[in-house]
Amino acid sequence: MSDEMAPRVSVIVPARNEAAHIEDCLRSIFAQRVEGGMEVIVADGISSDETEKLARSAGATVVQNPKGTTPAGLNAALAAARGEIVVRFDAHGRMPPGYVEASVRALDEEIGAVGIGGWVQVDASGPWGRAIGAALASRFGIGNARSWSRPRAGQSRVDVDTFPLGCWPTESLRAVGGWDERFLRNQDFELNFRLRRAGGRLVFDPGVWSHYRPRESLRGIARQYWDYGRFKALTVATAPRSLRPRQIAPVALLATATTAVLPVGPARAARGALAGYGVVLAGVTVASRGGWRTMVALGTMHGVWGAGVLVGLAQIGAQRLLPGIPGNEEAKTTEADTGPAVKPRDIA
Repeated sequence: MSDEMAPRVSVIVPARNEAAHIEDCLRSIFAQRVEGGMEVIVADGISSDETEKLARSAGATVVQNPKGTTPAGLNAALAAARGEIVVRFDAHGRMPPGYVEASVRALDEEIGAVGIGGWVQVDASGPWGRAIGAALASRFGIGNARSWSRPRAGQSRVDVDTFPLGCWPTESLRAVGGWDERFLRNQDFELNFRLRRAGGRLVFDPGVWSHYRPRESLRGIARQYWDYGRFKALTVATAPRSLRPRQIAPVALLATATTAVLPVGPARAARGALAGYGVVLAGVTVASRGGWRTMVALGTMHGVWGAGVLVGLAQIGAQRLLPGIPGNEEAKTTEADTGPAVKPRDIA
């Protein structure tokens, strides 16, 4: 296809060893109806399964991502994109009908908008997946409940600081250099922070939503939030103004827990604070109609994320440089960066 016939929309999907999900994902994307045309680009992170073969068979353009990381894959796909609008999607997700059309329409209608995002419906198959979904949808969970729960009837668009996935003008992404490849996690928030700093608006549209398959084990969510915390530390180190007071809460919780076990005067107060946290946690769990797994998931997400932030900051301080954080090899992933995004109304 010549440049003159370039499609209006490029849907980009980073993928690595996603043979179990890629066909379902691409089927939902190719079912979209897009005025002006659409191309689908899968950035394959040197998969050891049939991800690349399945993607090509489905009709997607496949580009190579030798680094195997999400931001590198996104940048490889962005470099190949010919559309004037880029829609980021993930191999673990599934688009409902009208997803791309709603995203593009909002981008056209919102003056000054450089990004459009929506909410995610969690589709879990097991008890831990359902508990994690309930935790994500709770404002006490990661603070970005708007992006993880069905919006109220009549809810209107609102400016936010970030969102899962997203839709942006291609030229806006390229103008800020695309995704920062140091951020194996938290890359969407970091990108959106730079877009806002450049003067653009990010808009949440309740009419834009997608399906998402969460982690289905406590160990999986713990590893995920450990990485989120470590890369939030890198975000804070590179862009201190991006930090919001509520993001300090999980770190403060961990410090309180540490103090509670020490033989010092403040220990009693710390134990009281932890007891209060436990009561609130139980209350939130009951209110959300979640079981004990939801309470455990919430506590794990908070504690592990806070520990990740502290460890990440310590590593950065010890190194006195910011090219990345050691030990991040396990953070290679293709799932959405849905880390602890809290609000600004909705900040991460």
